Amino acid sequence: MNSENNRALNSVIGALVADAASMGFHWLYDQVAIKTLSNGTPEFHAANEKDYIDKGYYAHHGKKPGDYSQYGAQMIAMLDALAVHGKYEEASYIRAFRDWFDLGGKWCGYIDKPTKLTILNIHALEAQEKPLNQVGADDTQNPAISKLPPLLAIHHNDKTLNDLVESAVRVTNSNDNAVDYALASAMMIKQAIAGKTPAECVKSAKGISEVSDKAIQAAEERILKPSNEVAQELGMHCGLEASLVVTAHLLLNATSYEASIRENILCGGDNCGRAILLGAVLAACYQGTEKDIPRDWELKVSLPKSLLACQRLLFN
Repeated sequence: MNSENNRALNSVIGALVADAASMGFHWLYDQVAIKTLSNGTPEFHAANEKDYIDKGYYAHHGKKPGDYSQYGAQMIAMLDALAVHGKYEEASYIRAFRDWFDLGGKWCGYIDKPTKLTILNIHALEAQEKPLNQVGADDTQNPAISKLPPLLAIHHNDKTLNDLVESAVRVTNSNDNAVDYALASAMMIKQAIAGKTPAECVKSAKGISEVSDKAIQAAEERILKPSNEVAQELGMHCGLEASLVVTAHLLLNATSYEASIRENILCGGDNCGRAILLGAVLAACYQGTEKDIPRDWELKVSLPKSLLACQRLLFN
């Protein structure tokens, strides 16, 4: 089997598992509380609304350990779109995104701001009988990159990859900075699929844009600090100007998938938003090694059927 394609498939699985593993402490902004409540093993925690009082936002009512956050669901929407045509098509992705998040959609749970505004924009354009393109919100939060692992898994060697990334990003985040952050993130995943180390993946993303370079530089300048301190200093929130710094810092200091995903959860805040890129890069880098996704973690997650379509596209 093609080792590059194995890494590509593992990157998708790694992103999904990382999101689900992080969901129990998603948007809890108290690092001490997370460490105390988890006793050092914060993955697949059963979230308790009482733990969030005055410490964060409890978003995932009714969710249980192993479930995805809205970021994981957004990623599955891309998987579903790719399964239809075997490649990325913007119209298909918009349809799949609506199947998940529009009225009566598959998703039952929290809807973040970019997703809400995207759906409203789509309805407004339809009411005016205008074409649906670049329907996303003017926003630089983490949904901009949540669709990337499946897109990169299928198209990592495509010469028009940057155009595909921009198209996919603008479906939910029609913002130039969001596109720049996503292009840097896509480069990290691409290099991970090519077999680079986590640190090499971060360095490969330099030179893409001023905004992403600023984030990477901030991570490099703080490389000797613990990641939780970097998150405290620069932000635990959903904006890519903070989350990409923390994710890059975790990658620069990565020793294994398990250790880095745990550290990300302990950083607090939007750990699920960071988990998509972090999990994808780590799983590709460490695929087939002792540092790979723990098997018991993977078994806690119900992987989507469209992942099988992705697997067929890679290996047929």
